[in-house]
Amino acid sequence: MALIFKKGWNEARKDYVKKYGKYQAFLDTLTESLIVGAFRNARNHFSDHWVLEFIDIATNPGRVEQVSIEQGSHQPEDLTGGGFCLHFTGRDNSGYAFHFYIIQNLDGTPRIIEISYRENGQTVSDYRR
Repeated sequence: MALIFKKGWNEARKDYVKKYGKYQAFLDTLTESLIVGAFRNARNHFSDHWVLEFIDIATNPGRVEQVSIEQGSHQPEDLTGGGFCLHFTGRDNSGYAFHFYIIQNLDGTPRIIEISYRENGQTVSDYRR
């Protein structure tokens, strides 16, 4: 598995806290093992090529490429059916930022429900199926 966690990934960014104030919602209970579990659980639930590549690199011990998690869960996002989710941020081996939108399973573990990135100035979103 070539998933690395950047130094400070699990700390609230001071510039975001200052900029967004109460809107900043950093979840400090999200651990490396919970994120790894969320990626394993996400296998076979997405269809975009680059999303699948990120998940495979993050969960396949035979891969030599690296992907990283650079910021833990932060910033609430509205859900269409009501409520909210949080997202954490990662980068692939080419430097593209990916946003992983999570909700909580009944047992408290995170579940990735959407993954987005930008390509040619457009946001590409892949939703869990």
